[in-house]
Amino acid sequence: MKYRMECPKCHFDHPLQTGECLRCGIVFSKYLAYLATSPATVTTSTTPAVTNIEPSMSGEDKRALWQKASRELTCRAFALPGALLVGWLTVRIMPMLADMLRMWTHEIGHGVTAWLCGYPALPTAWITIRSPERVPTASFLLAAALAFAGYVAWRLGRWFWLGASALVLLLLLAGNFRSASRAECLITFGGDAGSFVVATILMATFYARRESAVRQKQLRWVLLVIGAIAFMDTYATWSGGYEKFALWLDGIDERGPTDLALLTQLYGWGIGEMQARFLKVAHLCFLTMAAMYTAGIAQAIRQKAALEPGGAHKSLLEHLVETSPFWS
Repeated sequence: MKYRMECPKCHFDHPLQTGECLRCGIVFSKYLAYLATSPATVTTSTTPAVTNIEPSMSGEDKRALWQKASRELTCRAFALPGALLVGWLTVRIMPMLADMLRMWTHEIGHGVTAWLCGYPALPTAWITIRSPERVPTASFLLAAALAFAGYVAWRLGRWFWLGASALVLLLLLAGNFRSASRAECLITFGGDAGSFVVATILMATFYARRESAVRQKQLRWVLLVIGAIAFMDTYATWSGGYEKFALWLDGIDERGPTDLALLTQLYGWGIGEMQARFLKVAHLCFLTMAAMYTAGIAQAIRQKAALEPGGAHKSLLEHLVETSPFWS
């Protein structure tokens, strides 16, 4: 027997509401797991904490929710491509603004790569301050934090975050096993390569869950645009001919040699090899964006169909999205 449940948070009920609330997004299995482990919960019956009552919402309320789902579908269809277009235009029209935003994703890329290689680091404006030597204690504490985050994700059934925690933990282990010279090279490469990754993560916040603060306070739009501008500015540097980054190959300032000078002169990378490696990271990020865009559209279509009057049938695509652990 398959139960459906009235939402314990907003008390919304719908015939197709079986796994999560179609209004506020709360996942019922996580809520029931919380009740089962909460010391304040007193169980007096073996009956599952679910109901099987008919919908009590008015037709006007249902239509309002359907319209909201329609707007979300429209936003997901145009937001990511539109943000990348805005980023491309900003790079051409306001390059100083684009460089300023890209500077932060670049330095964060250096900092995150340094942490993953065992070097504590602090990204700041135009420079990343980091330890000259590895600090094993810092790596151990970071590994413990990642393991705990994975455990919490497992307890809550958040399989995407469990996988993300496991992936970062593996990267931390791999980075710490690299030699000091290879780690230094990777940290240098992690500037613009990390800029691609950090910018993609910023854009991915657009698909945050309904109950998250990022979405409730509309911060996802701000992060989406910032990430798109930073991504397109970094991509504009490495796409095309060598003339776009040739000025930095021998550059030296008060901070020392540029990243490009270090990669080519100290670590022996060829110019074409260096460009190809940066673009490979960029293209992998583009593929990730395409995947999350497709999954986001499919999820919005499913939610809209579930709220549409008489929309009781689900397509194969909607079923696959509903059962996918990525959005759990």
